[in-house]
Amino acid sequence: MRVHQIPLERLSPDAFSPFGHVLAAGNRSPDFSRPLLDNWRFPFASDAPPRLQIMRYHAQQMRLTLFERHVFVTEARFPIDGAKGVIVVAGNTVGDDLPDPKATHAFLIDGSAGLMLKSGVWHGLDCFPVDAPHSDFLFLSDEKTEVEIETVGHGERTQLFDFAPDVEFVVTDPDGLMVR
Repeated sequence: MRVHQIPLERLSPDAFSPFGHVLAAGNRSPDFSRPLLDNWRFPFASDAPPRLQIMRYHAQQMRLTLFERHVFVTEARFPIDGAKGVIVVAGNTVGDDLPDPKATHAFLIDGSAGLMLKSGVWHGLDCFPVDAPHSDFLFLSDEKTEVEIETVGHGERTQLFDFAPDVEFVVTDPDGLMVR
């Protein structure tokens, strides 16, 4: 098996824009304001009723071979209680195209902002906790996609691709982003 190393990157709106949106007020102007309130909007989209849930990701080695993408829904994750984690993405492909190992990125979610994946973006199934036995995330998807995953694992709404046994991805941290 060939090991493909993915260097960890900081999660920023510019770096993450090919894959989705960083969920933070950031430096842009609010979309709506009134006295004592500012409002920033993000383009969540689905063809089914939304499902809001909490996902608890348990500590594990930052290694993976299996990727998924959701065809009809964006997917949002927001850390709870400053949870830290690493998400691996492999880009957005068209039709039956598979993820490109060379287009794989790993982003550090440092607990200060969440993210929303565009529909069709390949990503690892889990978020890898950093320096904790688990990390909790508020997770927004849709009912039809989550039922499909829970009952059959994949199908029309969720596609899977496993690089095993040829390639395994390993997250590396050459810039020491996980050390504070």
